[in-house]
Amino acid sequence: MPFYFYFLLTLLLEMPIVLWFFKKQWKLALPIGILLNLFTWPLLHLLLQQTTIGVNWLELGVFIVEGLGYWIFLQCGWKKGLGVALLANGFSYGAGILINMYLL
Repeated sequence: MPFYFYFLLTLLLEMPIVLWFFKKQWKLALPIGILLNLFTWPLLHLLLQQTTIGVNWLELGVFIVEGLGYWIFLQCGWKKGLGVALLANGFSYGAGILINMYLL
């Protein structure tokens, strides 16, 4: 499958969670969520290929960066920002593990 397919799958899995938590701000949350993923997703894959840092540590970094991004750009409080990022990234990471385990 093309590389961009996995990015689109990430967005399809994470954005509904983000939008559910930011129902009133969905018009702002959607582009912010996409932009945060446009930053963290390629960075994660670049670091996976260029370093020996484990994927779990890199995913932890993604969760923190995205959580801080939601907190700062949506002004929602750090707990909500990190909570949304944890749920969204945990879901997409878990789905990725299952896809790699059973489909590839």
